[in-house]
Amino acid sequence: MIETCSILQNGEVEFVFCPADYKELENFKLRDVYVFGTFTAWQKTDDFKLEKKDASGSKWTLVKKECEVSIPGNSGFPEFKFIATAENKEMIADIYLNAPDENRGIKFLSNNIIPEGPFDAEAVINDEAFAVNIKSLAEFNLSSEQELAEISNVRKVPGTSCLWRGYHPYKKSRPLLDTEETRIRIVNEKLQKNSVKSVITLCGEENLSAELEEKIYPYMKKIQDGGNQLFVDTSYETVYFDSTGEEYALTVQKIVRFINSHPGAYYIHCRLGSDRTGTMSAVLAALCGASWKEIAADYERTRFMGIQEFRSARLLAYSLSRLLGEDVSRCSTLQKKTASYFVKGGWLTESEINTLVKKLTAK
Repeated sequence: MIETCSILQNGEVEFVFCPADYKELENFKLRDVYVFGTFTAWQKTDDFKLEKKDASGSKWTLVKKECEVSIPGNSGFPEFKFIATAENKEMIADIYLNAPDENRGIKFLSNNIIPEGPFDAEAVINDEAFAVNIKSLAEFNLSSEQELAEISNVRKVPGTSCLWRGYHPYKKSRPLLDTEETRIRIVNEKLQKNSVKSVITLCGEENLSAELEEKIYPYMKKIQDGGNQLFVDTSYETVYFDSTGEEYALTVQKIVRFINSHPGAYYIHCRLGSDRTGTMSAVLAALCGASWKEIAADYERTRFMGIQEFRSARLLAYSLSRLLGEDVSRCSTLQKKTASYFVKGGWLTESEINTLVKKLTAK
């Protein structure tokens, strides 16, 4: 198997790069090699520059402490690639030379993986199948409530009675798929069926695209005209990798105060209903008493949309564990600890959280 990294016994990770393994580097006058990935925000930096192990340059290595690279990607594990540079040229070394699939190291999509913690290579392969899967409209049984929920990504947030999460109700993020028109129609039907009166949009306010023939359905238009739509613009990077930052806390604050001052039921979404929606739904679920097991299972259900999207609950766990200051999967007082974080930080009061819980768990 082609070796790209190994976890050493002293808690360090060694990255290994052999130019002869890569098809792109045939006749390439190699000068420097860098590793970049989730732990460098996919930026090339001098701190992650490899060194030659011998004069011929047949092997390059870099050793880092495991804590320096333990930032997961969508697979739930740290992901990385190598950049090779020449005099006035650089390229990502990605295509292995004369290597059958089974010898291509541990990968998720085109990214290498650091197999830290409990690691199951077969599970990663199964997860990757969701990340590349596209389901056609004919593959969904639209007479099944379960499959209507899957295609639209609409479902109730754990621990709540009147908070729903899902896909954008009018922006087309996958316009080339034959499921898109039907998906958005079902989202709007679900809004009405679930008596949604207030909508939380986490991808900011966007204009309709005439080219894509986007439209706002009458029920959604009524919600907008009533002043019951909140627009918050946050990002993938913020919700996963800066959960202790100001923008994250302000986003939660705005959502809670909106819910507390607007009628339910509620619908929270971003573009796909995956990342921004997944993390904010997780916080609201935790505040309402849902367990980590329930939150994690709900988070991973987005994979069933069939739009080439997969997120491991390990990625969500990274974000929430940083916020809590402990492993979320082992936190026995998740509701209390989550509320305490926002109260002690001055972002919310106990009264605001109590009102939120009362509104979202009302029968």
